[in-house]
Amino acid sequence: MIFLPQLLILLIVGARFDLLFGFNRTDTGFNTLLFLFVLVPTITLIWLIVEIIISVRVAKRQNKAMSLLLPGLALFFFLESLSIDIFMLLHARM
Repeated sequence: MIFLPQLLILLIVGARFDLLFGFNRTDTGFNTLLFLFVLVPTITLIWLIVEIIISVRVAKRQNKAMSLLLPGLALFFFLESLSIDIFMLLHARM
């Protein structure tokens, strides 16, 4: 799950410097990029919600303060995936 935003970055950098040997110029390459464009933020958002729910349940069960370590990590990756998508939208050529 943590690998998904980095995979999106790899596809962008690989297409920019032609490291994918023309994969970015094919229909399959474009479809893969669009699939990851939608999939990565969705999965990281689901991960963030699950981590928040788990942390709240553990905090209630143990009568302690909620740990923000894993929800913070999930939030970081969610914001990273959103920023990558925004970057891609700003540089898209139609």
